[in-house]
Amino acid sequence: MFCRFRKSARLPDVSWYTLMKPKTLAPALDLSVIETSVLPVLHKLASDKIPNIRFNVAKSYAVLIDVLKRLPETGTIFELEKKGLGAGSGSQKARELVLQQILPNLENLQTDDDVDVRYFAMRAAQAWSGEDMPMSP
Repeated sequence: MFCRFRKSARLPDVSWYTLMKPKTLAPALDLSVIETSVLPVLHKLASDKIPNIRFNVAKSYAVLIDVLKRLPETGTIFELEKKGLGAGSGSQKARELVLQQILPNLENLQTDDDVDVRYFAMRAAQAWSGEDMPMSP
């Protein structure tokens, strides 16, 4: 099933993991990997013709926003938690990634033709702003 899904969606391995396993992957990534490897993949997939890909991009952005809010300049959330340290408030660079790269893409997704894409894009943007939103589309 795993291989058939990947082939049918035409996603390379890194894209599949970035899109389908962000909660598992993101806490183990440092800022430079998120910036240079994860975000470019998500930005490209944000304009995919398949709505399910686009709403999974929005979900992945929400996970990344949560991680970036706490991610230090060096190291990972996983490393901090392993050492028993609470994650801080996040670095300035992480904040810039959210403001300059993620939120503009979420704004575009919030105007998507598909209702589910719009819903998950609004939920992801809410992860940054902290505003409450309804739980269903």
